[in-house]
Amino acid sequence: MSLIGLQNDSKDDLLDYLDLAEDFIDDEGEVCTPERYRDALSGRSVGHLFFEPSTRTRVSFEYATDRLGGYSLFLSEKDSSVKKGETVLDTCRNLIAMGFDGLVIRHNDRHLPYTIADRIDLPIINAGNGTGEHPTQALLDAMTLRRAFDRPSGDLSGKRVAIIGDIVHSRVARSDVYALQKLGADVVLAGPSMLLPNQDEEGWEAERAESRREALEGADAVIMLRIQNERIHGDVIDTNSFIRDWGINQYVVEEEMEPHTVILHPGPVIRGVELTGEVADGPRSLIFDQVTIGVAIRQAVLYRILGR
Repeated sequence: MSLIGLQNDSKDDLLDYLDLAEDFIDDEGEVCTPERYRDALSGRSVGHLFFEPSTRTRVSFEYATDRLGGYSLFLSEKDSSVKKGETVLDTCRNLIAMGFDGLVIRHNDRHLPYTIADRIDLPIINAGNGTGEHPTQALLDAMTLRRAFDRPSGDLSGKRVAIIGDIVHSRVARSDVYALQKLGADVVLAGPSMLLPNQDEEGWEAERAESRREALEGADAVIMLRIQNERIHGDVIDTNSFIRDWGINQYVVEEEMEPHTVILHPGPVIRGVELTGEVADGPRSLIFDQVTIGVAIRQAVLYRILGR
């Protein structure tokens, strides 16, 4: 069993992960690992192959592995033979030969995790594949919202979620669209025209808004995304224009957002661009709740896929 993406998962599949993840959050909303799970990965080795920079995803996967009693090995491109020309597939095959039980992989090639999953007999967890998907981020976003909306069933019907920013380069946005729509939410996409995908492209079947005000109208939550400059060739967007037209400051919170709207961001937050510091740290922000819930989700995913 692997977790590569959410496109083909059912609502019940998503709820299984979310319901299990609730076991890893205590009554105070903090990360926990109940006694019955602490040896779930005992004797299991998990390779964390991160060939793109990461803080939250990498650390939370390693931490989740450790909390479940497993052994973690971190491997980056610069520390591996990939730097010398070895393929990632051969790197994975070598780890299998050493006795590893599962791999968590982040790479800029959106096809890579599918290729590896097809060619090796080992559970693969996708931690982000280029502009493809980021399934565990979408799961933690969904769990953050269901807790914020007090929807213990996980059904988000009747809720409207705006995703604003660099959509076309975002694996988070794609997985969020899959997950949130399957859980019943209405999703609206908004951002500069050159950062929006074609409406007929697979995976982007969601409502569009032509302005920030339109996107925020009636929204129960907004997920802000940074401009992914590492995936953009050339100057396609003026930062000052983005801040003016799409960024959220305290004035936007008070004048354009509904009184109950909550704010999410997958990180890293570029303060002063997508969100001002005042908003990122304000009472509507659930950004650090997402980080906490990320550890719970990744414990749930590791337990379900690799647990004894």
